Amino acid sequence: MSLDAWSAVLDRLEADIALAVSGGFPPSWEPPRDAGPLPVALEARARQVLDAQADAMDLLARLKNDAGSQLGALAAVPPGPGSSRPLLLDVRG
Repeated sequence: MSLDAWSAVLDRLEADIALAVSGGFPPSWEPPRDAGPLPVALEARARQVLDAQADAMDLLARLKNDAGSQLGALAAVPPGPGSSRPLLLDVRG
């Protein structure tokens, strides 16, 4: 695979990371079958993409955990007596 083709692969990975971190859903990705070895000239960039992926996974895991905690707190609020209206939850005390 050429330098340009590998650059395009890294571009796609970077775009997918940005999309995921901003709340979007990246399309499914399959690695190129004919990739061959990564050109030495792109090694530093590939490491940056790998680090960005790890950071994004950590961020998304924290967001998922926070959302789960919030959903758990909401589930703990008892429903009002016979009311279908939302209840106010004072979280400041």
